[in-house]
Amino acid sequence: MKKLVLVAAIAATTFGAVSTAQAVEVTTTANANITTDYKFRGISQTNAGPAFQGGFDAAFSNGFYLGNWNSNISNLAGPSSGLEMDFYGGYAGSLANGIGYDVGALYYFYEGVPVAANGPEADTLELYGKVSYANAYAKLSYAVSDDYFATTTLDGSNKLSGSTYLDLGYTLPLSDSLSLTAHYGLTTYDKDIVQVGAERFDSYSDYSLAATYAISPKYSVTAAYIAVDDDGEKIFNNEQITDGSLVVTFSAKF
Repeated sequence: MKKLVLVAAIAATTFGAVSTAQAVEVTTTANANITTDYKFRGISQTNAGPAFQGGFDAAFSNGFYLGNWNSNISNLAGPSSGLEMDFYGGYAGSLANGIGYDVGALYYFYEGVPVAANGPEADTLELYGKVSYANAYAKLSYAVSDDYFATTTLDGSNKLSGSTYLDLGYTLPLSDSLSLTAHYGLTTYDKDIVQVGAERFDSYSDYSLAATYAISPKYSVTAAYIAVDDDGEKIFNNEQITDGSLVVTFSAKF
């Protein structure tokens, strides 16, 4: 962890250019993960294979933050591989009653992933809002880009802006180094995207139960069971990426 100081000049008074300086502290951190499978919203992004991930964050003392996170991927374009690069920024704070809040934007950029002619882009822009209290949180992500993770609607349209993801979670500390986390997620597409028989689908759920052990302040290991519901299995129609499985992740932060 490193701490930097940014100095901003503030001009004042109507009689002259009198300036003062206000220091804004910035805390920068970096992170790296090795995981047996990269699952995003319950779906494997690496065809049930391993991933190496990492990124960095800059948190300003005034509540603003910026960050980047990256991972190898391999399921968005069949057997070919690429790189997911996430860029995000926002503002976080807390209220007097202990409720925390966080609002921002996140852009998912996929490098090296080919796009079919007239097909949807995988690149996606979402706005998000999150509230938390004690060990529980609720977060809603809202897609503002027409393209939504290379998804096509049932009628062949690429326009899925307005799709949402609801993320609910709770962490139960068992000791200073061991904790359990339960998660439920609901993806809702703006339009129907799959029809199986007479049934149409525009949403699916994912869930996970994880145990995290902090080896030290810098290193931790997490074992999580991650799965999707029956609707998710029907929408993606690929057991390799939808089957529930145990995912083990080793994480480091600096």
